[in-house]
Amino acid sequence: MKALAILMVLMGVMALIRFVEEDAPQALQARAVATNYAVFRNEVYRYVFDGHKGAGDVPTAALTLPAGYVPLRPWRARVDSGCLYVWGTASSDEIEATRELFWGSKAVGRASAGFMVPDGVTPVPGFVPEGSLVSVTGTE
Repeated sequence: MKALAILMVLMGVMALIRFVEEDAPQALQARAVATNYAVFRNEVYRYVFDGHKGAGDVPTAALTLPAGYVPLRPWRARVDSGCLYVWGTASSDEIEATRELFWGSKAVGRASAGFMVPDGVTPVPGFVPEGSLVSVTGTE
């Protein structure tokens, strides 16, 4: 019985240690950037899929972003060859936090050597800088 009690106490301590690690400033910053990107991406989707599917950059001024929204990164969006690209600079922790926010969606990743990682199949055009957080979606 004592062994079981000790095991339960140790499991409780381990849970607390993991909880503290997740709330480290870097993790909070990564989640903040992920959420900020998600808000921008959502408004880009609304704009594009509301009939603005023409090729070219999506003007940030045309988006209906929430009052008080301040981009944490210089997010960009462009429609090109039937695809919508939303991208911006982000650290690998921020990219991972964004992928977690989108439940591991294959439509979100990092631009690497002309493809989106982790799937390695989705092509990413040259106007998206290497290492950027990027989302790719068809517009048709």
